[in-house]
Amino acid sequence: MKSISVLAAVIISAFVFGSIASAAVPARPGSGAVYERTVGTIGGTIFLDTDADGVQGPGERGLSGVAAHLLDAAGERIATAETFAHACEGLYIFSGVIPGNYTVEIVPPEGYGFTVPGMGAPGETASTVDAANGTTTTIDLTEEAVQTMDLVVRDAGLVPAAA
Repeated sequence: MKSISVLAAVIISAFVFGSIASAAVPARPGSGAVYERTVGTIGGTIFLDTDADGVQGPGERGLSGVAAHLLDAAGERIATAETFAHACEGLYIFSGVIPGNYTVEIVPPEGYGFTVPGMGAPGETASTVDAANGTTTTIDLTEEAVQTMDLVVRDAGLVPAAA
């Protein structure tokens, strides 16, 4: 049995090394303590994919200072986070997200584009970003997902843009 959950480790690291973006989604009226157990966390790693295989391999570092936007089902931006530096380099987090459908939009730094998506095996840090529009695959954050997962992950690999 794990002595600390993934979410707890991420939150502790965030408070030590960076910040966590709130999804800025209003609480359900009269939700009280139940509200805390019915909100999710969406996050991931934005990494430099030096071999352009779509998967974060050994020596491929996370990138700090990259903007990530949480978009609702209508495509409206509801929160923005920036990837961390230091021990959690490349990590972004959106907390307090109520159930619904979301995507994450990644804004690559100048001179970078997206690597090939969907190439990783389960458990690998693999890019899920559509290179054409800069958004991840859709996140269907159901109440069941909120109760069973510490973190819904959508990663993004970046490569130097073609000259």
